[in-house]
Amino acid sequence: MAYEKNKRLGSGRKLIAGLLTSGALLWPTLGHAQDAGDAAQASEHHGIQDIVVTARRQEERLQTTPLAITALGESELQAKNVSSLLDVGSIAPNVLVGSQSTTGAQNGGFFIRGFGQDRSGITFDQAVGLYVDDVFYSRSDNTLINIVDVERIEVLRGPQGTLYGKNTIGGAIRYISRKPGPDFGGYVDATVGSFDRLDLKAVVNVPLSDNVFAKATFGSLERDGFIKHVIDNKRDGDENTRVGRLELRFLAGDNVTIDLEANKIRTRTRGRGFIIDKISPNALFSRTTQTKLGIVYDDTYLSPDNRTLYGGTDTGYDYDGHGLSGVVTVDLSDTISLKSVTAYLHANVLIDSDWDGTPIPLYDISYDRKIEQFSQELQLSGTLFDDRLKFVSGLYYMQETPSDKRVQSTTFDSQFPIPRLLIDNHKVDSYAAFFQGTYKWTDKLSTTLGLRYSKDTKSGRARNLTPRPDGTPYPNGILEGRDKQSWDNFSPRISVEYQWSPDVMTYASWARGFRSGGFNENLLSTEPGTGLSYRGRIQPFLAYDPETVDTYEIGIRSDPLDILRFNLTGFYSKYRDQQLSAFDAAQNITYIQNVGKSVFKGFELESTLAVTDWLRVQGTLGYLDAQYKSIGAAQGLTTNSRVLRAPKWNYTIGAQLRQPVGDGEVVANIDYNYRSTQGTTSSDGNTVILDPYGLLTARIQYNAPDNKWSIAAFATNLADKDYFIGGIDFATPNTIGMRQMDVGRPREFGINLRYNF
Repeated sequence: MAYEKNKRLGSGRKLIAGLLTSGALLWPTLGHAQDAGDAAQASEHHGIQDIVVTARRQEERLQTTPLAITALGESELQAKNVSSLLDVGSIAPNVLVGSQSTTGAQNGGFFIRGFGQDRSGITFDQAVGLYVDDVFYSRSDNTLINIVDVERIEVLRGPQGTLYGKNTIGGAIRYISRKPGPDFGGYVDATVGSFDRLDLKAVVNVPLSDNVFAKATFGSLERDGFIKHVIDNKRDGDENTRVGRLELRFLAGDNVTIDLEANKIRTRTRGRGFIIDKISPNALFSRTTQTKLGIVYDDTYLSPDNRTLYGGTDTGYDYDGHGLSGVVTVDLSDTISLKSVTAYLHANVLIDSDWDGTPIPLYDISYDRKIEQFSQELQLSGTLFDDRLKFVSGLYYMQETPSDKRVQSTTFDSQFPIPRLLIDNHKVDSYAAFFQGTYKWTDKLSTTLGLRYSKDTKSGRARNLTPRPDGTPYPNGILEGRDKQSWDNFSPRISVEYQWSPDVMTYASWARGFRSGGFNENLLSTEPGTGLSYRGRIQPFLAYDPETVDTYEIGIRSDPLDILRFNLTGFYSKYRDQQLSAFDAAQNITYIQNVGKSVFKGFELESTLAVTDWLRVQGTLGYLDAQYKSIGAAQGLTTNSRVLRAPKWNYTIGAQLRQPVGDGEVVANIDYNYRSTQGTTSSDGNTVILDPYGLLTARIQYNAPDNKWSIAAFATNLADKDYFIGGIDFATPNTIGMRQMDVGRPREFGINLRYNF
């Protein structure tokens, strides 16, 4: 495969101007179509329903929200066969989700408009924030959450800081579950399918009194792996997850609501599904393996096809996590409310990875990771000046104390077969204050101003406890590093909105995003420049700087006809000191570095057409032009390098048919999702250029009268397309000697049955 240079299609100013011109050409039609309209009639147009979102911390129509946001409710997610957050990339433009190469199958790699992180670790922040019921998840571990009793999922593109406790520079994904209510009810849901799939879900809502409601949720999700082994009967890419959640809602008087939640997640898998499609016997690690063990790591161990690994490996991903949260909402008046969000998360994660995919101890690594997080957020929101001003303000604090114990075995090390033993401890204290207000100058014109102050203090300690080749400790001490640093930032947001008619809104905005700096907890044996040993003394860490982005955005949200919805967004983002990972082959370490300047520009189109009362067509289109403008002191890439996880084109097109059958209804869906060529890492020497691919899914469902029960048949990857969702190339002279490819799931069929009570 060869690198493709991104074609330069003009500056961001030309792109914005072009979109403005397109909008102007549509204006007469858009305005005329709704002159006689009424806001109340905009809620549904022959099956095109409005979704009420809370992306700006207040309930409002999706069509009047001046953000780049995609929101889908439970029924739409089910119709599109979205079973976990791994599938979110198929419903929103310029959004890509995959597993992170070399880590567990449930470690999410989220990218929005090319902003994301290609590495899992405890020493850096994620560019895309994941919020589950207003609680921020700071680490990527087990973030490919299964969809169980969700009310809706919201995907926000662009910097999110003036509305949320934890700042996220690239965007946010919000998973919003259903809250307990006053009516008894629930459902039992079962799915059987390919690879011995068996998913069981159950929800029961019980009113304990007139003002106390309880809800219990349980999920068990199992299916066998789809990557076979040549030399044993094991399979990779399996699923084995248990989910439990208990929620209580107290209505403590007319103006106080208390929501309490306890949840538990347990995952046991053999890890992600990958193959080895390239081996270099002359690579450094391959040569040392031959020298020390007499084993030649060559094409004998290649994967014979895209769904088979040589095997003999003992890999696994175990996650045990639980969380507690309490949300107290107090209505101070008819227009002002105060909310407190308190949350605690704890998880134990065990990851066993075998990078070469064989029994050879070429490069094996295990992580014993602990995650502990506490957060407290206070929000004051409401309206003033006869409802002309809507505002949200808040204070936020989060402390997390993750740790890693790594056992790394490789023939490259001098003490082999004794493994390396490395222990990392990290602590982060995050503080923030934020405000955003929207003032309505007239019935049509509004402006939004927001400001955020962020401060992150990080400290870390790393120790290398690896003994000498004879198994005894080094007499002059261990390798140890420590560091503590702080970073702060002010991030503003400005937006102007104009409601041309009840169903046509346009906006233009500028927002600044920020991600704090950090340090790489990699330990060196000798001091650079002097050659003096670091043993027995504390060494400093290699720090990296904060990154910022300025995003300019324009958008139109419109229902120009009773049967058509048309939403278009254009954006231009200027990145400074982007944090990207790099690989130092000489030291055999991966680290974070800053890349000078880069530009991300593009557009997103989301549209729905209700052809008839029974047929609806939907589509999305995303375009992204991402380029490095200057590299600075960064290593491993140039201004001509492909920006990772930034496919130039992506689109979805789908149709839904609804047909009454007696007193029931048949609903059929078919969807096709496509994304063009993309790179997998930020370092030229290790990136893999993934071929473009498109996936076809289908579902047909019968809903019984009064929605008492339903039965559905579905298929994913209907054309059985071979494709890859990730990869990393270490088949280079000074590295391990192989290339991993993360395999996308093959064609699968299933039957789903749900009973509502």
